[in-house]
Amino acid sequence: MTVREAIAYLDDVKPNAFTEAVKLRWINQIEGRLASEVFLMAPPEMGQFDYTADEMDHGLLLDAPYDDIYTWWLQAQADLANGEYDRAQNTMTVFNDTWHDFVRWFCQRYDPAQGYISEGKR
Repeated sequence: MTVREAIAYLDDVKPNAFTEAVKLRWINQIEGRLASEVFLMAPPEMGQFDYTADEMDHGLLLDAPYDDIYTWWLQAQADLANGEYDRAQNTMTVFNDTWHDFVRWFCQRYDPAQGYISEGKR
């Protein structure tokens, strides 16, 4: 999934008046969390995930089947910004479930001492 595809998905499922800059900020937030909290990148490495309007076709860190992390995150941020707190709470619940599913999957396969993802479980 690219930055453009994630934003287009949000616009399709939840029409909104947010600017591209706001949506890019939300994308950058979730990419930064993935880079630091899951992939354990150092702060200097994380600067590469500060996308601008010129980088809309840049691929995001996650591919299917876990790329829905981006779409749920964007929907939750839109709900929060619109003051739709009950809806945001529901959307964040789905986002959190999706996030935790990915983290569990990744932690079962990533061997930080070896620096690679193994095919089987530990």
